[in-house]
Amino acid sequence: MKTPIPLLACVLGLAACAAVPRPDALAEAAAVASSPAAKDARLLAPQAYAQAEKLRADADRAFEEGDLAGSQLLAERAMAAHAEAFALARTARAEELQKKGDQTLAERRAELAALEADQQRVDAEVRALEGKVRVAREAEAIVPSGKADPDRERARLEAARTLVLQGKLLCTAARLLVGDGATQGSPPDEALAPLVSAEEAVTRIEGELAGPKAPIDGASRVRADCLAALALARRSRASVARAGGGADALLAAFSAAGAPAPSRDDRGVVVTLRGVLRGSDLTNDARSTLLTLAKHAGGVPVTVVVHQERDTSAEATRAKTESDAVSRVLRDGGVTRVATVLAGARWPVADPSSTARSRNARVEIVFVTSETP
Repeated sequence: MKTPIPLLACVLGLAACAAVPRPDALAEAAAVASSPAAKDARLLAPQAYAQAEKLRADADRAFEEGDLAGSQLLAERAMAAHAEAFALARTARAEELQKKGDQTLAERRAELAALEADQQRVDAEVRALEGKVRVAREAEAIVPSGKADPDRERARLEAARTLVLQGKLLCTAARLLVGDGATQGSPPDEALAPLVSAEEAVTRIEGELAGPKAPIDGASRVRADCLAALALARRSRASVARAGGGADALLAAFSAAGAPAPSRDDRGVVVTLRGVLRGSDLTNDARSTLLTLAKHAGGVPVTVVVHQERDTSAEATRAKTESDAVSRVLRDGGVTRVATVLAGARWPVADPSSTARSRNARVEIVFVTSETP
């Protein structure tokens, strides 16, 4: 029995009209577009996200128009574009987190710097108070000394010579800070007048050292007056002290640079050198050390103090050669204010009658800081 032609045509038409299934790639692209990562991409990588969505829309349109192959290809491209948008979003998120981290780090560093500045200010105030206490203690009325036997009188004379030298060194440090009014500006009377008075007292007591009686009382007063003058000079330059170049910074810099045992006393930061001359010239080691010290000194003034083992004319001549050579190298290294003091043998650090007396010959490089050491 043959099938009628009209019935066959109807069957073929129904087969042609059956729904065509959507490609799996379209479903996958839709799932990708609705994922949490797509929400981040929409906010953090909007251009890349928009491009991916356009490709997905093109894929849907191609399917509706019956272009199955084109729809499949566009859907795969849409998924690839979404993957790129997700990567860009993650990068943007990481950059945002890094920016916040950097900002937090900067804030913490600023807080730390402020705390360190507060600590430095408190330390400076404590040192200043300690300095005032020392000055006040030494400025107390001195009980006049009575008569003494010859041996004790000789001991008093040696002590007086040392005290006068210490006073002279303190006044020299104060003069470096105060200046003379021409090169340093007009120093305040509260700092200059006491210094001038103390310097005059040093000169007067130095003259009395050759007298029949040791001026131990006057020597003690001179040291106290010069220490008070140095404290006033530092107070008048308080803004410079806060600006940097303090004792702590110099000590740290000298220690890191390998300077021989830097220390501090009332004058400032002290580096002691021995054996700086070979003949009439500086040794290479001494020259290198001095240039290193000058490099880290900044604008801090320096006092060069040359001590002798014995008070002889030959050693005095050698001390003058040492002071000139050391001062010249420091100036060549950039130190602009240098004062020299020839101390003779008035401040020994070892018993002059012992075998260790050679240690008394030394050169002190004193960095006169604008803050109380």
